[in-house]
Amino acid sequence: SSGINAEYGVFIVIALVMSTSQGAISKHLKYIPTGEISLITGMYSLVFFAALLTFQGIPLTGFTAKKLVFLRVSLSSVVRLVKVWSFQHLPFGNATALIYTSPIFACILGRVILKEKLTLPHIIATVLGITGIVLISKPSFIFTATTDSIPWYHYLIPILGAICMASSYICQRRIGKRANKIVISFFMCIAIDIASLLFQTVSGESYVDPGCLVPRVLLVTSGLMSVAGILCVNIGLHYENASTVALMRNLDTVLAFLLQVLLFGEKADVLSLVGTGLIVTGTVLLTLSRMLGMKCGVEL
Repeated sequence: SSGINAEYGVFIVIALVMSTSQGAISKHLKYIPTGEISLITGMYSLVFFAALLTFQGIPLTGFTAKKLVFLRVSLSSVVRLVKVWSFQHLPFGNATALIYTSPIFACILGRVILKEKLTLPHIIATVLGITGIVLISKPSFIFTATTDSIPWYHYLIPILGAICMASSYICQRRIGKRANKIVISFFMCIAIDIASLLFQTVSGESYVDPGCLVPRVLLVTSGLMSVAGILCVNIGLHYENASTVALMRNLDTVLAFLLQVLLFGEKADVLSLVGTGLIVTGTVLLTLSRMLGMKCGVEL
């Protein structure tokens, strides 16, 4: 029914807001090492999911598809590390443009592995989304004539992240109802914490005391946002195919751009506004086509 489509949309939108707000908090707390922020927020999330599992009496074992769950949480931890590495070692625009090529891989993998239909609205939304992201992020390999000193193979890292992100969505779709979403979210937090601890250790950065009350409250808030984001994405993937969810997540870039303008005083140029319009147009087109298709009982 069309109600199911609307329900998944609400969960994905919540996940988008949570993810972008976490990025704004991390930017505000930039004096704290990235690995430390990720580790602390992950620990808060882990405690919350543990309490939720205990309160609802949900067992951590006894579910099927254990290999798929392990692959899902492992891929999620890789994505977290790749994002951290990319935004630290590559120009922001380059990293953003490459990481958010994930809808392309989600469409391909969804078609090959899950036999999901690749419809015309999906193709149009993908083209508009990638174009919009490029216009907002303005990667140097497109918008500047000068070549940077970064080795070319470093740019393969965010592409790897995009593939892992798409693959994790495919895993979640394959898992379906065979494992509780809260259990999956709990194990995802464990994997992300381990990845964050490894990253912090390898990077050699010293841990920093957050200081006064405000940074500590922001870290707790970021942890709660992480809980909502992880859980909502897992729920959304239960209702919709991987390529649609990946395309909806292009709105991350739009929300991040708006926060940069509203909170951090960055100026909005014409290209960024056009890019925002393209992403929103593609997302609205895809959402309307899905709602109309479910209402009519056909795949649009």
